[in-house]
Amino acid sequence: MTMHAVNLSKPLSVEVFDLNRPMDQSAWIQIGDYEDLKDAVDACRRVIDRVLCKPRYSSLTGHALMQEYLNYGPIPCIRGVDNLDAFDPYEYLESKTK
Repeated sequence: MTMHAVNLSKPLSVEVFDLNRPMDQSAWIQIGDYEDLKDAVDACRRVIDRVLCKPRYSSLTGHALMQEYLNYGPIPCIRGVDNLDAFDPYEYLESKTK
């Protein structure tokens, strides 16, 4: 009798909350499913990094950059994680503004 390992873990879903979408569309966008937490965290970081590369943000630093992003930027999150501290978008954004 051969035994096979069964993966009972649920995939991690990375979603983005973006209020700048058209009114007839949901503010939530699913950007992908990941089996590995590191991959899901990297996807969240890429969301923030892509936005910070835009010209609108290039001249801003520190508190001004953080305020602008928090007012207008998309907020990524990971669904399916029991540990809610797996990715903190505010902490990551703060690390990028130093």
